[in-house]
Amino acid sequence: MRRIYMVFISLLILIYLIGIEGCKAQKVQGSQFQTDTKTATYTPGMLVQFEKELTELVEKVSPSVVAIYSTQEVSTFEEGFPFFFPIPQERRSLGSGVIIALKGDKFYILTNNHVVQGAKRIRVKFDPHTEKEGKLVGGDPKTDVAVVEVDARGVENPANRVAKLGDSDKLKVGQLVIAIGNPYGLERTVTMGVISALKRSIGITQYESFIQTDAAINPGNSGGPLINVYGEVIGINTAIVAEGQGLGFAIPINLAKWVADQIIAKGKVTRGWLGVVIQEITPEIAEAIGVKEGILVSQVAPNSPASTAGLKAGDIIVEIDGEKVRDVRDLQFRIMKTPPGTEVKLSVIREGKTQLIKVKVGEMPEEVSFTQPRDQASAIGLALRDLTPQEVRRFDVKGVLVVDVVQGSLAQKSGLRRGDIILMVNNQPVESVSDFEEKIEKAKSEKRDRVLLLVRRGGNNFYVVLYLR
Repeated sequence: MRRIYMVFISLLILIYLIGIEGCKAQKVQGSQFQTDTKTATYTPGMLVQFEKELTELVEKVSPSVVAIYSTQEVSTFEEGFPFFFPIPQERRSLGSGVIIALKGDKFYILTNNHVVQGAKRIRVKFDPHTEKEGKLVGGDPKTDVAVVEVDARGVENPANRVAKLGDSDKLKVGQLVIAIGNPYGLERTVTMGVISALKRSIGITQYESFIQTDAAINPGNSGGPLINVYGEVIGINTAIVAEGQGLGFAIPINLAKWVADQIIAKGKVTRGWLGVVIQEITPEIAEAIGVKEGILVSQVAPNSPASTAGLKAGDIIVEIDGEKVRDVRDLQFRIMKTPPGTEVKLSVIREGKTQLIKVKVGEMPEEVSFTQPRDQASAIGLALRDLTPQEVRRFDVKGVLVVDVVQGSLAQKSGLRRGDIILMVNNQPVESVSDFEEKIEKAKSEKRDRVLLLVRRGGNNFYVVLYLR
């Protein structure tokens, strides 16, 4: 399979040379075109070889790709005076997966968490004649990775179905990639493209370092593999930009494997945690504080490892254990992969002076709160904080930031997400967390079942109905 690179390059050169010969074959005299008596010859050998390599590659990898059909139960609300009645309904999700391990008589299949999250039933289709019940081993919403277990008995050639995993840390922009998946139920659809960019963040999960590709990815591709020319899985296809073309995103396989290994071993993911909200130093912030490098701490969670160690809002983290911090993602991922209980040394700039702060990394809790929300806020499932002055200038809005949304809460059912900025309640501006809570309390005292929120997400404003009970 390593010959495919040389074949592809040779193919480009051949096409170029054919184009040159075609130009030479035509001569212009006055206003008349004349054709040489010599005809350019063409040998399809390079194309045949390229096609052969490509089809062999797809044939080798395809047995490891499966279709995943999951069924979830969701509730819709039907209005009937004076109450809202929850109506349970079934929703079916379609996705893809890739077999990454065979242990005993069990397959372990890597897919996206959003494909199987909350599933009452999971069906895994290996080929037109083989479909089996799947069991969710565990899922991780923070990276959108999940692992499904399936009985391998009765599946043809089980050992040959395990995919080979590559090294996503060595990827380069421009490399050829192939996506295989189940778009719109069209099983094992193959598309081809290149790596368009690396380390992309698009705001759909907490930990993002996506591979961007122009290989066609559509609904149903989620969870399927992105492979390189050696037949190695280098990413898990996850998302698209619906408004654009050729804008697909995949989770790097090194991150997906780190998550999957923990899920298979213990059913959950353990992450290192400092307990800080961090942000990049923009040119405007750099001009205001006089520092151009490092990561700015904008908030410290109460009783967190960072708080215990003495980190403060306004600190600028420039190094971890003597190594420079490149960006927010670099700091976030390095701490995430640090085992809880490990002590790290942070080089921090505070009020223009550099100091060393030792922090004992903790274990990230399931729910992280940076505020002390009152009963009415926590009852609807929102963790909020005030916007920092830098965020007010950056987003040019006033409001409160949604730090977290409790799974299954009224806030989540209303469609609110982490990172949303709540601008208004019932068309009244929100100045702070306490102001938001007062407006919610007032609505409850007036016996209202819901309020209307104006929300900013990704640069766009829209209204959301927030149910209060």
